[in-house]
Amino acid sequence: MVQPALCLLIIVLLGIEFGIFGIGVRRIFCLRLSSCETELLGFFAYFGLFQMAALPLILLQRPFHELVWLWIVIAAVLNLSVLFTSGKDLAGFLRGVFAGVWRLKGFLLPAVILLVLFVCWFQATQQYMGWDTTDYIGTVNTTVYTDTMYVYEGNSGVKASFLNLRYALSAFYMHSAFLCKMAGLGGMIIQKYVLGTVCILMHGLILFTIGKRLFPEDEKKALFMTGLVFVMHLGFQTIYSTSDFLLIRAYEAKGFCGNVVIPAMFYAVLCFWEEQKKREHWALLFAVSFSSVPVSMSSLVVVPALLVIAVLAQWFCERSWKILWRCFWCAAPNAVYLIIYFFYTRGFQIMIK
Repeated sequence: MVQPALCLLIIVLLGIEFGIFGIGVRRIFCLRLSSCETELLGFFAYFGLFQMAALPLILLQRPFHELVWLWIVIAAVLNLSVLFTSGKDLAGFLRGVFAGVWRLKGFLLPAVILLVLFVCWFQATQQYMGWDTTDYIGTVNTTVYTDTMYVYEGNSGVKASFLNLRYALSAFYMHSAFLCKMAGLGGMIIQKYVLGTVCILMHGLILFTIGKRLFPEDEKKALFMTGLVFVMHLGFQTIYSTSDFLLIRAYEAKGFCGNVVIPAMFYAVLCFWEEQKKREHWALLFAVSFSSVPVSMSSLVVVPALLVIAVLAQWFCERSWKILWRCFWCAAPNAVYLIIYFFYTRGFQIMIK
């Protein structure tokens, strides 16, 4: 019973962290966002900042424990800063969450909550034993046990000759290793029961946020849409769909790409099309783009492609060069990663010391 309790505690603490990070970003840039949007922004700010702390240490081949202590210090400073400087914003965020729950009275709210919890349970009980499983979870365990980052192959434990930038450019699994180190749990438990559940919960949050944008007059319709999509996931699960990566492989970075990053980009684009001049929507577009690779290397091309297509469609209507300029800065982080990865594929490699 200790391990399930620890997993539940980590999930709750991560949800709180996303909220605190979202409030911090919202306050720094004077953004007006709803509670759901703040939590969504905080998720991407959290992983984006973790990437900024982790990537230099990964490329310099520093010990893993240095990243652990660095992130503890950064997270502690940010948490204390938000608590001391944005207490009113935090209280308003919590009021917004509870007020939204209170407005959704009736049987529909508990029904959707039970459905989402059932999907979380279903994901936790499924097993997928493939090459990806051994490599990703092996990478997390190897990181903790060897105190190195991407120095040893995750699927074999053999020391690599060079950094595999196909994976090392994203710190997603290093964050999982950080959670393992803090909780004293194995990589499989953290990935399957913590990250898999977080993926499903964030997917539900994004669906509800999209529903509120589509049906601003009635939040019950947004809640119904959320439940309907989860039912569709249960009915259309195949190895060729994103439903498979939600119901079976939600703990993988690709699962987050298909069910969190891309839907979040869709929501940001939806807001942008409606009100392209609002700073909040550009901030969300940039946050999703900036943190897409830190969450999943599978976002490397697909996210900027979605961004460029959406912005060009709007530009043909508005003919505003400012839109293209802002789009350039949103796509720039992925472009940098893409250039680095391209040179890596051409033979420019960082050799293991």
